[in-house]
Amino acid sequence: MLAIKVGIISLGCPKNLVDSEVMLGLLKENGFEITSNENDADILIINTCAFIEDARKESLDAISESVKISKRQKSKIIVTGCLSQRYSKLLEKQFRSNIHAILGAGDFYDIVQACKSALNGEKFRKISEPSTYIYDHKTPRLTSTPSHFAYVKIAEGCDNCCSYCVIPQIRGQYRSRSIESILAEINGLFKSGVKEAILIAQDTTYYGKDLNDNTDLVSLLKSLISYSEIPWIRVLYAHPEHITDDFIELMAKEERICSYIDLPIQHISDDILKKMGRGSTGKEIRKLLNKIRDKIPDVTLRTSLMVGFPSETDEHFSELIEFIKDIKFDHIGVFAYSPEEGTVAETMTDQVPESIKQDRLTQIAELHASISDEKRRSLIGRKLKAIIDDTDKSRNQSYARTQGQAPEIDDIVIIDGIAKKGEFATVEIIGTSNIYDLVGKVVG
Repeated sequence: MLAIKVGIISLGCPKNLVDSEVMLGLLKENGFEITSNENDADILIINTCAFIEDARKESLDAISESVKISKRQKSKIIVTGCLSQRYSKLLEKQFRSNIHAILGAGDFYDIVQACKSALNGEKFRKISEPSTYIYDHKTPRLTSTPSHFAYVKIAEGCDNCCSYCVIPQIRGQYRSRSIESILAEINGLFKSGVKEAILIAQDTTYYGKDLNDNTDLVSLLKSLISYSEIPWIRVLYAHPEHITDDFIELMAKEERICSYIDLPIQHISDDILKKMGRGSTGKEIRKLLNKIRDKIPDVTLRTSLMVGFPSETDEHFSELIEFIKDIKFDHIGVFAYSPEEGTVAETMTDQVPESIKQDRLTQIAELHASISDEKRRSLIGRKLKAIIDDTDKSRNQSYARTQGQAPEIDDIVIIDGIAKKGEFATVEIIGTSNIYDLVGKVVG
C-alpha cells in the first residue's frame, strides 16, 4: 500500500513554523510521506495565524484555496493554529464539511490521530482551553529551514497583558522548557549540521520566570555556551521590561551570541504606552537603548512599532517620528493597529481612521528606508563574519547574512560568485544593491 502523502502550509511567525515542523516529525514517524506539492497531497494541513486582521485574511484565503485543491484532488483538509483556536466554530460554519479536522493552537500534537480520523471519514475536533502543551527535545521534529539554521522555541504562551493583543488567550500562560531539554535539542541540531540556533518565544527575556528556581535567559545562554558547540546563538523577541544588565553584559562578552537585539517597543509616547498596557515609559526605553549601545557598540537593533493605536494624536505620532530619527534603528517592522476581538483596546474610544493609520505607516516606512540606506553605506569597507544562506548559479551569486541580519526578516549580503552554502566566510562589504541589501565579496 502506498504511503499517505501529507502537505502543510505554515503561516505566521517562526513560532508557528516550529509547531508545523513538530507536526511533520510526528507524521513522518508514523509512516506518512511528506510532500511539498500541495496538489499531490492526500491530506493538506493549514497551520494558521490570527495575530492581526491581515494574518486572519491570509489564513482564510489559504483555507479557501486548499478547499479548491481538495475538491479537485479528493484530499482531506485539516486546520490548526491560532485561527482555529479563536474561531473554530466560525470556521466550521463557513467551510462546513470541507474541513475534515480542526485542532487548536496547542493541540497539534494530536495531528496523527486527526489525519487517521479524516482518512476514515470521521470528523476530528480538539480545542483545548487554555493551551498547555509545549514540545521538548524528545518530540519528533522535521525542520524545514535551510540545514544550517533552525528555530528553537524555548517557551510557549505569554503572561504580558498588552491591551491590544490576543496571544495570551490563544497560547495560554507562559511556560518555559527546561534548560536540559533546550540544550539537548540544540546539541542534536548541531550534530545534524545546524550552525545557527535562533531562540524564540513570545517573550524570550521572560524565560524561566515561571519555573521559580532562578532559571532565566542568562543561565540558559551560559549553559549553551558551556555545553554546546553551536557557533551562533541568536535571540529574537526580547521585551524592554525584561532585558537585564546581565543579559547585555553576556552578549557583549560572548562572540557566539549574535550582537543582535530584537526589541519590539511598539511606541515611545507615555500616553500610548500606558494605554497599550506596556510597563515601560519612553524615558526608560531610551535609557535602555542607550545602555545597550554603550555596552555593545556594534549591536544591531531591530524593533516593531504600531501606528494608529486608539487616541494616537498627531503629537504622539510626531514624538514617535523624532524618536526614530534619534535612535536610528537598524531594522524596523511597523504595522497599523487593528482591533482584536476580546481585547481591552477594542473597546477604547477615539479609534484612529484607517486612512490616517496608512499615512503614518507610509511615513515611518519612508523615514526608515533613508536611515537604513545611510546605515548600510556606513558598513562599506568593513570585513564581517557571515554565513552563506543560498546560491544562484544562473546569476553566479551567493546570498549571506552577518550577525546583524536575522533570516527571513532582514536584508542580506549579495556576493558575486558561488560560495559554499551553509558555511561561514569573511565578507568585505563593497557596496549596496538598493536601499535594502548589501553587496560583498568573500575575502576569507
